[in-house]
Amino acid sequence: MSMVFKQILLVGAVVLALTGCNGSSGDAPESGAVVASGRVEGGLRVLTFDASAKDQHFLIYRGDYVRAELSTGESFTLDIPSLELQRTFPAGGDEKPYFKVPDAGTFPFSIGDAGGTIEAVEYAAASYREVSAKEASALIANLDPVILDVRSDREFAGGHLENAVLIPVQVLRNRIDELAVHKQETILVYCKSGNRSTVAAKMLNDAGFEKVINMRRGIRDWQGEGLPLAK
Repeated sequence: MSMVFKQILLVGAVVLALTGCNGSSGDAPESGAVVASGRVEGGLRVLTFDASAKDQHFLIYRGDYVRAELSTGESFTLDIPSLELQRTFPAGGDEKPYFKVPDAGTFPFSIGDAGGTIEAVEYAAASYREVSAKEASALIANLDPVILDVRSDREFAGGHLENAVLIPVQVLRNRIDELAVHKQETILVYCKSGNRSTVAAKMLNDAGFEKVINMRRGIRDWQGEGLPLAK
């Protein structure tokens, strides 16, 4: 085998490793895929609680931003000790209308005498993978992916990856058609810390995008590695 042919095979293997290419389509349901509870609205996962049930169980993805509601529509206080959360929903004033679950795990909750658990699991799909900032930098240099920033306008203005397209996660579902021409290309998605980008990656996979790569620790990791930003 010639040295040139060996080099071609090596480059091909690197590209396959970076893209996670396996020939499967994002349109097909994932075999054995975990189905999360609730519904997604405006980038938030909405969970509907029962104020009288004591053994409720909800399954979400690590990184989800969760908005809580009661089946009756009334206000209530949600207590999740392991997340140091005790908040009234619907939120009022300057309170955020959601809470985030940045890590995988099982989190007991209570609503008065009712309660149960919220289990956060890692999102997984054949058309999805996660990379570090260093791996993302190498991927950009070798594959020239579509780079999607799902932070806010203000965050983007403060510094972003070169050539990144900004579509905040809150409006991604309504604007996802803007990316339709890239369905078969590699898309690198990132946010501040990797939570919003996980939610965005799930939306892209559900819409049929075939090669979605999430920068797991977000732009914080990128800056921590001393990698350049554009403004």
